[in-house]
Amino acid sequence: MDIVKQIKQHTENLQTVCDRLTAAQLKDLKPAVMGFYYQLPGFEAVIKKYIKISITKDQLTADIVNGNLESYQTAIAKTNAEMDEYADDYEEPEALDIFILEALDNAVADTDAANLVSLFTGVINTLDYYENFSDEPGYWNNLQEQELAFQLEILSTMESNKPLSTSVYQERYNNVDFTAL
Repeated sequence: MDIVKQIKQHTENLQTVCDRLTAAQLKDLKPAVMGFYYQLPGFEAVIKKYIKISITKDQLTADIVNGNLESYQTAIAKTNAEMDEYADDYEEPEALDIFILEALDNAVADTDAANLVSLFTGVINTLDYYENFSDEPGYWNNLQEQELAFQLEILSTMESNKPLSTSVYQERYNNVDFTAL
């Protein structure tokens, strides 16, 4: 099967399942999926550089869980308003930085299915980036294929109202070396 078609179908499946979840379930999933992004190189430094806020992974997780998101939303909006891609001093973020920034934006946005789907597809896109630019494309391709099934397993768990650990992604990718490429 063509990988583009497979991922398109997977994204549609994610959207369908996420649309059936409650707002509370969607909110509960965000910190779990963010566990993946926390493992990317320089997560906190990227946020500080581009959004101009100092955060820790633990504080961000707690704020997502407790719904304390306004300060993040304000900081992101301010950064977006001040960004001038045509300025002489504009610095294009690296791909990993973009994945982190998009994940933060989706994690702190109002809880809805589209933001959660974007978090999940961002994981796939990040693994695809590593596959395309690392010296071990087969390794990253295998992780990406496993990730598709893992995401559906997570959503199935949520649909059946079983508890899900917020550290599920941190545990899953704990031994993966996400070095800067």
